[in-house]
Amino acid sequence: MLPPPARRARPGRAGLLLLSILLVPALPGCRSGAGEPPGAEGPHRGGVAVLGSITDVDAWNEYVSAQSFAVGLLRRIHLRLAQELGDAAEHPASFEPLLAESWSFSDDRLVLTFRLRETRWSDGVPITASDVRFTWRAQTSPEVAWVGADAKRLIRDVVAVDPRTVAFHFERAYPDQLADACEGGILPEHVHGRVPLSEWRTHDWSAERVGSGPFLLERHSPGAEIVLSRNPLYFREGAPRLDRLVVRIVPDAGSLLTQLLAGALDYVEGISPEDAARAGTAPGVRIVAFDVPQFDYVGWNARRPPFEDAAVRRAMTLAVDRSGIVEQLLRGYGRVSAGPLLSFWWMKDPGLEPWPFDPARAREILQARGFSPRPGDGVLVRNGRPFEIEITTNAGNRLREAVLVKLQEQLRRIGVVARVRPLEMKALRQKVSSGDFDAYLGGWRFTGKLDLAPVFGSDAIPPAGGNVVGYRSAEMDRLLAALREAADWKAMKPIYAAIQRRLHEDQPYTFLYETQRLAAVGPRLREADIEIPADPLARIERWWVAD
Repeated sequence: MLPPPARRARPGRAGLLLLSILLVPALPGCRSGAGEPPGAEGPHRGGVAVLGSITDVDAWNEYVSAQSFAVGLLRRIHLRLAQELGDAAEHPASFEPLLAESWSFSDDRLVLTFRLRETRWSDGVPITASDVRFTWRAQTSPEVAWVGADAKRLIRDVVAVDPRTVAFHFERAYPDQLADACEGGILPEHVHGRVPLSEWRTHDWSAERVGSGPFLLERHSPGAEIVLSRNPLYFREGAPRLDRLVVRIVPDAGSLLTQLLAGALDYVEGISPEDAARAGTAPGVRIVAFDVPQFDYVGWNARRPPFEDAAVRRAMTLAVDRSGIVEQLLRGYGRVSAGPLLSFWWMKDPGLEPWPFDPARAREILQARGFSPRPGDGVLVRNGRPFEIEITTNAGNRLREAVLVKLQEQLRRIGVVARVRPLEMKALRQKVSSGDFDAYLGGWRFTGKLDLAPVFGSDAIPPAGGNVVGYRSAEMDRLLAALREAADWKAMKPIYAAIQRRLHEDQPYTFLYETQRLAAVGPRLREADIEIPADPLARIERWWVAD
């Protein structure tokens, strides 16, 4: 039995879309176990917290990394100008100062000026406006080819006014200017500037250990262990509380949980609902569930018959019992999805309900589209061809493999034969990107600024973008263009609603469920709260361990 509901983690702002096909399920709402273990001692400095991870860091530079896990650690080393907060349910997220102590816009909102803190890099060199300009040049460099570079698209120039003042000049005013300016950690020019931008993707960044955040890289044993140590020049007095943060790399999710229950680990994120049920009964272990900006879906290849027909795609959605999947496989740690705008975001359309589970209606739609059941086995046939498809996903993801089995069973009940084929990650990405598929089960994870154009725009069909299903809609293209021209977030809201309703009708994806991520916290670790779900480690400087 899972622990009873407790505190809800605050949702973060949506972000830049990245295709996420995870090894363990990232599952919206928050449930947690009982409060932290009782104890007389209060917060204190010192000690080591041990985290477990199934993946290693791919690069110690945010701008060449392709991992959300790596970026989560790098944000603790290289601070941003400001930290986005998890308060985006009714309006765009607000920000708290980090490297910048304040900021202001010009009257025409074309210039955003930051005043930097008087602080230093971990090697004692002052942090200046020149570092901010240098970072912007790297972020926008084609040689670096940062995946989040679109956030800087409308920034015309970054000017170091004086050592502690930096001005961002924009092409035009728009709602996400502050978010775009703050996207990405600031790098030390005197360190990273020694490496030509053309060599950034091949350079060993683990040797460059100067930072501004609460922790610094002390040691990395690839495939085994990462050790971060306290930055003695961190600007917040008394922080971080921990002396060190150790990350142990354990490729098997089950082994991670076993080590947590044995007391060898203090924190494991991304556990399955089944593992949460097991861990939640262990003495002193807390299960924290938090809304993350992610949803899983089935993508239908609109470049292959019969999925070029939106009515057929709607029928496929009606045939899937998504509520049953949420309850049976996610154990309630999720919600049926109504589309890409998640239910805890300000831009959602609150009046839009997900399509119901209605297999009878699905059969009616397919019959109207020329499909008829074959005598004997009931398989749907049109023009002499049976309705047979292949659905694939990433092998090793237990949740998605179980969902595939459910999909296979439910589609067969309406006369569709679905063969399921899990593939190794690299093979799956190649297959999907090349368009060589009928359908696939995947997920989108949002980090940074929300931009639907690379996923649903007609001009984003590979190799130009992430619209791998080949979805084309003149109305969608018009709405996406209008969204880019909106003057403020209130003007964006009705456009987002129209986008969500268009996708609801067209169903380029069967939007399955919004996912909720689960973390297990061991009895030694205190104040391991998740206030900003898009960045679960954002408050790590407060963590402490009870001996």
